[in-house]
Amino acid sequence: MGSSDDRPGAPRRRAWGSLSRAQIVETALAIARAEGLDALTIRRLAADLGASRMALYRHVADKDALVGLVMNAIAEHDLVPPGIDEGPWPHRLRLLAAGMRRELAAYPGMVEVLMTQEHSHGPGALRLVETILTILADAGLDERQAARHYMIFIDLVLGRLDRELHGDPIGRHRTASLVASWEESDYPRLRAAAPHLREADVEEIFDAELDMLIHAIEAAAR
Repeated sequence: MGSSDDRPGAPRRRAWGSLSRAQIVETALAIARAEGLDALTIRRLAADLGASRMALYRHVADKDALVGLVMNAIAEHDLVPPGIDEGPWPHRLRLLAAGMRRELAAYPGMVEVLMTQEHSHGPGALRLVETILTILADAGLDERQAARHYMIFIDLVLGRLDRELHGDPIGRHRTASLVASWEESDYPRLRAAAPHLREADVEEIFDAELDMLIHAIEAAAR
């Protein structure tokens, strides 16, 4: 009986020493984007690469290190959009926030890791932080103010995305069910607000939250 690698459709086993860090990252990103971080294991990655687990361990120590590689690659190539150094700072901040929200949502499980686990910052993540702080400095904030508003920005973007993925208090379906009885209530302000609350969506709320942050930055800079 032949080995499992002899089965039709099984990946051909790579020659020893032929595996590169770039190939590992590319395949790991594909798994994480299609199936989420839970599916990204050393065993699964080795199978998709046609390599042995021992060959992978020459490049990554364990799953945590593998997830770190994926997170750094996303930060390095996807989160900071082209042209981020051009234009007024509010536009740049909005562009960065939208890119982070969009790209992180494309990788199931990524937000949970960012929100709940400690991890080291690779070059991509450090560049992202530097980009945010540069935008805030261009807005006129000093180092202390920039650090504070950096934390607010991260909390806004990741917090909004986490709520959208795991139970958003302003999600359209939930809002519609909550306000259904308001239009028949004895409270005039509830009746007046009900149709507008029913129409609100997360994009509108995200934009409004960014508006509030930008106004706060402008006030701090003054």
